[in-house]
Amino acid sequence: MYLIYLPAMGAQSAAIVPLKFEVVSVKPCIAGDSAGRGRNGGGAASASPGRLDLKCRTVMDLLRMAYLDYADGKWTPAGPHIPILGGPAWIDSERYNIDATAEGAPGQAQMRGPLLQALLEERFQVKIRREAREVPVYALTVAKGGPRLQVAQPGMCVPRDPDHPVPPSQAPPGIMACGLFAPSPAKDGVYMYNTTLAYFCGQLSVLLDRDVIDKTGIAGVFDIHIDAPQAEPHDSDSAGGPPGMPAPFVKSSPADPLGVAIVSALQKAGLKLEPSKGPGEFLVIERVERPSEN
Repeated sequence: MYLIYLPAMGAQSAAIVPLKFEVVSVKPCIAGDSAGRGRNGGGAASASPGRLDLKCRTVMDLLRMAYLDYADGKWTPAGPHIPILGGPAWIDSERYNIDATAEGAPGQAQMRGPLLQALLEERFQVKIRREAREVPVYALTVAKGGPRLQVAQPGMCVPRDPDHPVPPSQAPPGIMACGLFAPSPAKDGVYMYNTTLAYFCGQLSVLLDRDVIDKTGIAGVFDIHIDAPQAEPHDSDSAGGPPGMPAPFVKSSPADPLGVAIVSALQKAGLKLEPSKGPGEFLVIERVERPSEN
């Protein structure tokens, strides 16, 4: 079980985040429930304090959200690349609406993480374990001649805040969340603004056919440009790949179009990818059942 007390976010608050939702409704998704464009086709989530409202989500999507994206009560950008193994086929096809409220108005990150874990374990009888195995990886290293990284420029992105998300239609033109792939204003590819190399490697792990491990030893934050085909902006909670990146290219190899673009961008920055071995993290589903009735 992963039920823990967490201090509420915010320097002025000493409130305790509840262990579980106070009221929960789980219903099958039916036609007309959502017009959203979430991961695997699900709808968007609400951002009301103390309320989690998820439309037409697969159980696999809920597992990934609860145990990876927001596992410890905050957004984890490297989470999406960790595989979830096991489970019956229906967890990728059957969809559910989740409407839950909690005392104390905890933030969205805490509700999508620890509280959603508790909901899944109670209503879907989820049991899940973590495993580490040695697997093929790419090591990000410094190329001959040294790094040529672009230091992050102020004002190019806005901090990501899951409790106050800004829809792409309402965001300032050309401004996206920090640490996420964003279409370049010049339409010459995509940028990741204000990112550490470790953070960047986590997102590359989503795109490439194996995990990417930062072995550069370089600290600081940077703006990194990739001359790659663009896609419509989207939020990584509600689509199948990192924002700004075309979904058909997810899980590319360095020989594929997106992989070639990534390798080229790294070369310009004085970096390179080297095949290596390293620890790989997996989540293994031991048990999951269709939800109990409300």
